[in-house]
Amino acid sequence: CIQMALQAHHDVIVLNPNDNFMNLNMAKKWNSLLTQNIESSSPKMAQTESFFSLQHPPQCFPKRYSNTPEEHMAYIWDYFISKTEGKDVAFIVHGYGGLVFMDLLVRRKWEVMSKVYAVALIDSEHHVGHQLGSDVQLLAWVKHHCREWVTSPKPLDKPAASVLKNQFPMVSAGTEKYHLAPSSSLQSIFKYLQKALKAKTTINFSRMPIVTRSSTKKKQSA
Repeated sequence: CIQMALQAHHDVIVLNPNDNFMNLNMAKKWNSLLTQNIESSSPKMAQTESFFSLQHPPQCFPKRYSNTPEEHMAYIWDYFISKTEGKDVAFIVHGYGGLVFMDLLVRRKWEVMSKVYAVALIDSEHHVGHQLGSDVQLLAWVKHHCREWVTSPKPLDKPAASVLKNQFPMVSAGTEKYHLAPSSSLQSIFKYLQKALKAKTTINFSRMPIVTRSSTKKKQSA
């Protein structure tokens, strides 16, 4: 996915919303091992690791600004994505990532709606009704800027029925296996993103004022 994005001349940022805790014991252990010249393939090291795990249960602490997937997403948006010079941002989200994105959309409504031009969801766990409620603007935005690829016995890109009203287009990912859905639908997703970006660029260009000789004279006389 990253290689395809770079080949298409996109900049890439990878979020990690599932990494919410720090294991203090493991952090101390690996820092100690890094200062020593110990080969990672050593059987003795493997035995030490097992013994260490049994004698010292993990001490996990919430990561700052990433206690939850939703908090992580909001933090990355506020301090990285929203500060980028690029105005054309696209998201590819899988599973729970879809729910996390919808949470961001509600939290940062106007920022996200103005900066994100397309969202590709893969077997998303979001719920439009519960998360977006009856917000007409948000419902209209997701309908025109989101598309979901779902596990299905149908061929890739064939329409899939949506149970929810005001839902965005749903198509088959070309596989019935959840873990294969991202790779199976990747080519289709990038075609969708490319088409969406082209459409956005065309709309923006069509809205630009056309400078004519008469309009220039009026401006100067004013």
